[in-house]
Amino acid sequence: MFTFWSMSALLISIIIPMYALHAQESTTTPDAAMLIMTPEPGQALQGTVLIVVETNFDVPTSAILSFSYQDDPRETWFLLQEFQNIGQQELSFEWDTTTITDGNYTIRLSAQTEQGQQSVYAQGVRVRNYTAAETNTPQPTSTPAPQDTLAPTMTPTRTRTAILPTSTPLPPNPAQITENDIWNSLIIGGLVALGLIGIFGVYQLLRNRHRSKG
Repeated sequence: MFTFWSMSALLISIIIPMYALHAQESTTTPDAAMLIMTPEPGQALQGTVLIVVETNFDVPTSAILSFSYQDDPRETWFLLQEFQNIGQQELSFEWDTTTITDGNYTIRLSAQTEQGQQSVYAQGVRVRNYTAAETNTPQPTSTPAPQDTLAPTMTPTRTRTAILPTSTPLPPNPAQITENDIWNSLIIGGLVALGLIGIFGVYQLLRNRHRSKG
């Protein structure tokens, strides 16, 4: 028959080894012991990229630098570099990204310490050697070829042309009196006057005869 103390001892003997095993296998969050300085999470990578890590271990420790596909459900890690006997120092590694396909990757730096396995990540780095990067990536300045150079466009300018006034002959004035009209008027007037004088003379002559008969 188990007593209270025997039952407690049994539980402690079971819980303590399980806790120690869990602490041994757990992955801790990034702390001051390790840091991936470059590349930054989400950064677009092209060509050979310099990976810079910083470690701050009190005792010499080994660390492994590796990468994995971001969406890989199996979490398969590919070795990049293994560092031996590192302490408080800055480490670097040149990663040739042209040897892998374009995609999103995660870089991991992991080390086995006295406190257990510690890992830090640079997640979502985007390798874009053969596809366009989604962010502004510096591009070399291109100079257009001679045949692509556009000829300067000539903009027409307005010039003022002086327009001189031209004289237009006026139509003849129907009320205008010419020299011929004056002479014709004088002749007609003279004939009319002579006709009136003649008529008046005949009238006087007939009148005098009428008086003489009376």
